[in-house]
Amino acid sequence: MNLQIALNALRTLLFPLRANCMGCGAATGCREDWICPACRQALTEGWVGASPPPEGIDAAAFAYVYHGAAVGLVSRLKYGGVYRLAGFMGGDMARAYRFIHPTGADCVTCVPMHPKRLTRRGYNHAALLARELAARVDLPFVELLERVRDTPQQAKLEDDARRSNMSGAFRGLEAARGRRVLLVDDVCTTGSTATACARALRAAGAGAVCLVCYAKARG
Repeated sequence: MNLQIALNALRTLLFPLRANCMGCGAATGCREDWICPACRQALTEGWVGASPPPEGIDAAAFAYVYHGAAVGLVSRLKYGGVYRLAGFMGGDMARAYRFIHPTGADCVTCVPMHPKRLTRRGYNHAALLARELAARVDLPFVELLERVRDTPQQAKLEDDARRSNMSGAFRGLEAARGRRVLLVDDVCTTGSTATACARALRAAGAGAVCLVCYAKARG
């Protein structure tokens, strides 16, 4: 068993997940929800919905601004191994998707991880979100992309470096031919990852590519 997964399982056993707010970490008010009332209010105030899409994307929707509670939720799903957060977050992504529906999408896919990073982490958080969203919008989840370069993490790079970092990082699979795709990721910052994925999907024969992310960086 992957060591990180084992440690996360032990932590979940010792510290019940809902004893602490997944947004801010506060040890109060979360027995019936994933987040405390203050974080719930902060998320409500940071609601986005439809937003101008990155280059190469036909339409885009985001649940929240990437700030405060949204940062905490993404971090705990992405690095903390709190897998069940995907259901909670996926519900809000489905609500955001309604702001750009109908898109004509016939399937949902996600930004892929390089096999080396996937082995280290043990799971792809974007895939968890994509599967939850797919179930809520009644579309199949299909793997249509592969990451062919093990790129440095985008969060550690400046804007220009993010764009060059994603160049040629993805390849569309044969299954993308003729599909109209709803692409899912956790956070959109510069849009460079989504743009690179859309180019790879279209190069493989996909039609329209729309985007849904949990959060969008302040622009």
